[in-house]
Amino acid sequence: MKWISLLMRVVLAWSLVHETTSFSGAIMNKATRRFPTRLSSLTKSDIIDLEAWSALPTTELEDILSSVERAARAAGVIIVANNGCCSSVDQECEVKFNIKDVVTQYDKQAQEAVEQVIRSEYPNHAFLGEENVGSGAAASEAALLEALEKTENGWLFILDPIDGTANFASGMPLSAVAMGVVYRGTPVVGVVYDPHRNEMFSAIRGQGATVNGEPIQVAQAVTDVKEAIINAGCPADPNAFNTSMRGVLALNSKCRGLRIIACSALTTAWISSGRLSAHFGYDLSSWDLVAGALLIQEAGGKVSDLDGTPYKLETRNMLCSNGLVHDEVLNILREADAVSFTRSTE
Repeated sequence: MKWISLLMRVVLAWSLVHETTSFSGAIMNKATRRFPTRLSSLTKSDIIDLEAWSALPTTELEDILSSVERAARAAGVIIVANNGCCSSVDQECEVKFNIKDVVTQYDKQAQEAVEQVIRSEYPNHAFLGEENVGSGAAASEAALLEALEKTENGWLFILDPIDGTANFASGMPLSAVAMGVVYRGTPVVGVVYDPHRNEMFSAIRGQGATVNGEPIQVAQAVTDVKEAIINAGCPADPNAFNTSMRGVLALNSKCRGLRIIACSALTTAWISSGRLSAHFGYDLSSWDLVAGALLIQEAGGKVSDLDGTPYKLETRNMLCSNGLVHDEVLNILREADAVSFTRSTE
């Protein structure tokens, strides 16, 4: 690519003049200032610019949101028509990472329906869909890096065509379409569509969040964890699951109620609309969280890594909340040794 060649020549020339800075050091130092964790290997400072979104025209963001909503509805038709598909004797789920991580033929069809809309209207924008990525956490991490590196203009659509596939396959109306749109490393548009209830949760950065066009906000009356309904993650990795259960046991006597809904798209959307107070989860992929995180932030809530640092695009262990109970929940999880885990080799 031309920009890569140009960047390499500039950095090389700089290092030759100063002689004290190696090519790799110059690249890594600059990238680290932009994205200080896993994405620090990115060298595209012209693409990763976390403040660039503020210059985007409102009309452009509104047009993108309209397209994303239309694409989500197309996927929603497929979800509703085939809910419970694997309850039938003649259909089976395909196992991915393990028996808790499954996929159906309709996940792929839903993604194709979304891609058809998005690629026809934004052919030059990068697209990352879950169904194009191999199984396992490492594969999803690598896919995000690759997608960001490939974007030519800074735009990246990130899609989970059916979040809550196991629920969908079993016939439970607890699945949703989730899509986030990222500009130069910053999520700027987020949509979670619940086709079972025909609820379209939408957000544009800096413009608030809505459901079916009506403004929403997180639960303002819940100020103490004892008043909170909290959703716990149900990760596929057995070590992560054990960690989540430690959190459940610690929170059980301290909060009003616990749920394990197994659909991050819905739980984050419900936090943004005040129906849940918090949700903690482990080893989530970018497509699981990018849309919901923006919804919560725009509805007045808070999203962080379980290590307490602010949410970033590459965050995988997370706590989402109405903001008012965030620190209290995080402290309980810390005391229970429920904020980190080592990935299983099973």
